[in-house]
Amino acid sequence: MLSVTIMAFVFCCPALAQDNRIVIPDSLLNRPLKNAHIVFEEREYDFGKVSRSKDTLMQHTFVFRNDGEKDLVVMHAMSGCGCTTPTFTKEPLKPKQKGQITVSYRGKTQQLGYFRKSVTVFSNDPRSYVRIFIKGELVK
Repeated sequence: MLSVTIMAFVFCCPALAQDNRIVIPDSLLNRPLKNAHIVFEEREYDFGKVSRSKDTLMQHTFVFRNDGEKDLVVMHAMSGCGCTTPTFTKEPLKPKQKGQITVSYRGKTQQLGYFRKSVTVFSNDPRSYVRIFIKGELVK
């Protein structure tokens, strides 16, 4: 009898061990976040080809919303250079509320050619920061 039990154990255990998957129920996967959570409608905007002149000022407004359960506060938005300036919603946003960040780019002193500039957005989202981008090409 003991040998039959040992044989069953030896042959069944590898079959059981092959299916060691962890199954996460959909109810947990689709659960809303309990923190603030910033989500942008778009993370990059392309101005395309833009003629460089002394008055070249391009602007684009990025819209975001709070997909978390707590108020979202954008604390700071920082550009990678002096030619790019962000302005943003400073009031706390309730869950599902929208805010915006307008990015201005002055290309008059920049070299001709392709550009891609980043703005780093700091908020109370646990991810710490999110980067958004503008890009285009300055031509004569």
